[in-house]
Amino acid sequence: MPLFDKKSEIPRSQFREILKKSDVKIGSGRPLSQTHRERIEKLDFPKRLGETISKGDYSRTLNRLKSEKSVEQDYSKKIRMGKTIKFLEELEKKGETSK
Repeated sequence: MPLFDKKSEIPRSQFREILKKSDVKIGSGRPLSQTHRERIEKLDFPKRLGETISKGDYSRTLNRLKSEKSVEQDYSKKIRMGKTIKFLEELEKKGETSK
């Protein structure tokens, strides 16, 4: 079941739980660490977006991360952003089934 199956938005608390319990792997590697997933919620989906996260918010965040990655000069930051982008893309596809 995709993250936004038939809903246009999900509550922030549900999104936080999905991030916490997610075991989405990037490629053949390990899942992201718990601290990295918490950082995704705090930095990429800030509270100013409200108590719900909509499909539009999710798409805008992904597009913003991709554009920031393309202009980033520091290679280690670029790799970290790439992992975050892949994680969010996989999470959107798999959604709650990754528990």
